Amino acid sequence: MCPRCRHEAHLNPDGLCKPCLMAIRAEDDAEWALGLDEARPRPLQLMVGGTYGGRSASARPLHRASKNGRSVGQEWWIKLRKQRAAPAGPPVLEAQLRGQLPLFTVPRVLSDATISAIVGRPVAGWETARPVIEAMAAEHGLTAGWQRKVAEMVRLALAVREAEGAVRLPEPILRDLPTNGDAVRLILLGTGLLEPAPEPMRFSTTNQPTTTYISAPVPLPPPGPRQCRDCHAWMTGEKRGLQCSPCRHWHELHPAGRCARCRREDLPLRGGRCRTCRLYRHLDKAGPAADWGTQLVIDLPHGAPGQAQLIPADEAPPVEDEDVSALHAAAGQEALFGMRRDWSPVLARLRRRSYADLPLTGPARRLTEELDRLRRGQQDPAYRKDIRTLTILAYWLGAESVFQERDVHDLALLDPNLAAKRVCQFLASRGLLAEDPELHQDADQVWIETVVGKLPPTVADEVRLWVQVLRGQGRREHEARGYDGIRRYLAALQPLLTAWTNSGITTLREITADHATDAADNLTGSARRQLAISLRSLFKALRQERVVFRDPTRELPVGDLKGIPKSVPSDLLAGLLDRAPTPLGRLVVALTAVHALPGHEIPTLLTCDLSLAHGTLEARRGLLRHTLYIEEFTHGLASAWLTYRHHRWPASTNPHLLVSQRTALDPDHPPVSMTMLHRHLPKGFTLDGLRQDRILNEALKTGDPLKLMRLFGITEKTAMHYVGTAHPERTANLPR
Repeated sequence: MCPRCRHEAHLNPDGLCKPCLMAIRAEDDAEWALGLDEARPRPLQLMVGGTYGGRSASARPLHRASKNGRSVGQEWWIKLRKQRAAPAGPPVLEAQLRGQLPLFTVPRVLSDATISAIVGRPVAGWETARPVIEAMAAEHGLTAGWQRKVAEMVRLALAVREAEGAVRLPEPILRDLPTNGDAVRLILLGTGLLEPAPEPMRFSTTNQPTTTYISAPVPLPPPGPRQCRDCHAWMTGEKRGLQCSPCRHWHELHPAGRCARCRREDLPLRGGRCRTCRLYRHLDKAGPAADWGTQLVIDLPHGAPGQAQLIPADEAPPVEDEDVSALHAAAGQEALFGMRRDWSPVLARLRRRSYADLPLTGPARRLTEELDRLRRGQQDPAYRKDIRTLTILAYWLGAESVFQERDVHDLALLDPNLAAKRVCQFLASRGLLAEDPELHQDADQVWIETVVGKLPPTVADEVRLWVQVLRGQGRREHEARGYDGIRRYLAALQPLLTAWTNSGITTLREITADHATDAADNLTGSARRQLAISLRSLFKALRQERVVFRDPTRELPVGDLKGIPKSVPSDLLAGLLDRAPTPLGRLVVALTAVHALPGHEIPTLLTCDLSLAHGTLEARRGLLRHTLYIEEFTHGLASAWLTYRHHRWPASTNPHLLVSQRTALDPDHPPVSMTMLHRHLPKGFTLDGLRQDRILNEALKTGDPLKLMRLFGITEKTAMHYVGTAHPERTANLPR
């Protein structure tokens, strides 16, 4: 291992690798050349072929044979003394290796301090540039002061060239120079040290510089759109100056002063008002207000000639024609200020009209017809809600611009005959939807943030830290828990945290073991166990993050987390499949009561993991797989379910084995919910009860925990728990 870069490589007699030997000579690393004990390891450098410019001879050994043995040259001791005698401080424009390309480029801030830092430093190329400066000053009759100022800028540019590691300085970098960029450009071009841009560049801020050495200046780039200094109207880039044409005319006719309405200074006034506020005379007389606002104006080159029209006090509202589509934004036009729409007036206006009779533009009608064809082909009875929703949106907003996801959901909330989810999915697939991040947040995460936000600041910060630890973002890495599990913990802690804060506790550091014990003793059963588990999780995380010095819940008893498995009476199991009303329900009963598959794994089963030809079904458990060997009975139920699914939803692309009316045609491909599975079970049965009965029955017959582990894919602790329940005499502590 090379002691300098700490990487394994072939070492020379000096005990160093070849890249480090080349780097020592290229960077004058005297500490490692002399082999000093205080020399610290250096980072490993990325080498590209030819980086050191053919310095293959630089990899020769540092120690050479001499009369007194092997020693290092005296020049390295001289370099070490110079390096240690240099003043401490951050390096300024430190020279880099020639030809090295930067990974990231950022603009440099060059100032007088930068110029002072490189005074007296030898700069490569300066001896070539000095005669060019003198010749240029003599040719144009420039003063000695100009020569000194330009010499400083040329030295600064050459130092930047060394810092960039460039052979010739790129011309755009001259923008970073404080002054005299045009002169430095001409000087460096004369010395051949500048890499010219494809088009000549200008660095002077004036349109026609007065310097004699610029005979034909490059024209300045056109100015961009900007505001008028007086009326704040937006002007196009073709106009020059800081004022629009009407404001320049007002400056010639009226004296300047303070406007009585907008209270701005140095504006030309007529009747005590500026040009912008004068248009609001009638409106202000009709209804004076505390705050005076003005309309945003765009100064376009076209318009009606003559004096600007005054804004009237009262305008008759326009008569709405229900047969005409609403005004739509043009394609590509963005909203200046976004605000949430109120769709109630729109629905009130359209309540007596059929959505099929609404006047739509050509693109809007084609969009609704495309959704109609798609939803009809999917055989979804709820497609009319989607068509009605999209028709109203296209009628009111048009189809030329992007729809806001918040608008679709707000509209659907006002009427049960409207739907939002599939409309959003359809628009998103065609690039016509602007998603709202708030609508895609985890519901459990939003609930957690809401509950934590109601706590006092210090306690809230400590609870947030606990949530971060459970999410795997603490000091120690571990698997992240889901927000649903954190919500169950916080739901158990919420009443206790509220009671503690109401009693005057301002931080969880004040909690003692007595507080935790009293809180747990007030509850019984599963509620006590859940609170004890949550408390121990909370303070264990705070102890790990060094918020509390001692865990007050360390000795808090949790209780038995697992009850005794119970079997289902035989009279209830008789005819269980006959009472399952649907093919899905019969398959779920077989997977639970025959193969003891956990309830939370059934919705996640994939169709590709079921092989009817081989008679197997794989259950995915993280990175592990548990294979179920299905017998003839379960094989027939699985085949019947696949046939029913294909006939019921032939267009479904959901990869999950079990689907429902809601998930079969959903483009997001969600799994079925646990509520839907329980709804398809016969009354009086649960998934956990059927699974426990199956494992307990197998434990009664075999009493072999290894067989239970292989057959059902359970852990050894769970297998021993069932065997101990079925055969308590095998685990009883009998007297000797």
